[in-house]
Amino acid sequence: MSEEPKEVIKSMWEEFRKTITVETAIGKPIEIEDKTLIPIFGIGFGAGGGGGKGKEKEGQGYGFGGGGGISPVALVAVFKGIPGPEGLKVLSLKPSGAIEKIVGEALPVVMEKIKEMKGEKEGKEAEEKT
Repeated sequence: MSEEPKEVIKSMWEEFRKTITVETAIGKPIEIEDKTLIPIFGIGFGAGGGGGKGKEKEGQGYGFGGGGGISPVALVAVFKGIPGPEGLKVLSLKPSGAIEKIVGEALPVVMEKIKEMKGEKEGKEAEEKT
């Protein structure tokens, strides 16, 4: 590979390295009422290159390319005035899977039914004792 393609690839790689930083993955904090929200991003990129063959000035070329993307994956909420882990909540922004939806939606309903059944059972036991 001649010097020119090497320099272009080196320059492209350096630009990718500048883009992928902690500051890119962790967004600027946002102050809202009693909390600070910190966005968290997922970063991905890919790059590829080629080469050539043949004699100088008669050979066939080279190629390279790359691409990337940034997408929000989570939001960290820090509640002012609440110390320790209780004052911190991480909210996923990724679409949840079927099991997570079932658990997230059905579990509270199931727990409420269990509480109701337990309350009814305790009420009947109390009646039988009197």
